[in-house]
Amino acid sequence: MRSLLDVAFPYRIKRRFGAASFALIFLVLLAEIEVLVFVALAIVAPRLDLFMGLQPIIFPGACLVALAAAAVFWWRARSWTNQRVEVLNLWAKGGTAYAERVARSRQQR
Repeated sequence: MRSLLDVAFPYRIKRRFGAASFALIFLVLLAEIEVLVFVALAIVAPRLDLFMGLQPIIFPGACLVALAAAAVFWWRARSWTNQRVEVLNLWAKGGTAYAERVARSRQQR
């Protein structure tokens, strides 16, 4: 069984950023948005019943924002994870393989 850290940071176990990581990011963002709206309404208008009354508006909006942010993060993390796993594999082979990769990338620039 993998830990939550392995799901959030799949490069640690040399895996790609997949559906489980996407779902975790989505749920964390959704919870953060809901808590942020709750705190904002508790401070601005100290009526907590307003938070529950506005849930038909707040929840779909929070889902949309969290889904968009998770999709952008997933798109970016897929390429970043591939690069990270490649560097970890080169680093595991020894310092010369890593140095050769760095030298090749500098020559291509």
